[in-house]
Amino acid sequence: MSLLWRDPWLKPLSNYDLGAEKCSYCEKPFVRLEFVTSCDFCEKGIMHDKCANKHILSEHRKELESKISAHRDKPLHEYQ
Repeated sequence: MSLLWRDPWLKPLSNYDLGAEKCSYCEKPFVRLEFVTSCDFCEKGIMHDKCANKHILSEHRKELESKISAHRDKPLHEYQ
């Protein structure tokens, strides 16, 4: 099993800051409070966090497995 740790910071931004009013994966508009991110492997755009997971797993499986292998033996930070 591989659990992928995302950085624990939250930065509140508006849709004007990001230049996006809807998810670039599911095309649904962002609502008042959303967890969003972008793809680590391409320039797909801003997506809901869950949509980004689906996108990465379906479109970038090989790159993801390579990144997992490259970081597998690195020690965790204190907060992890």
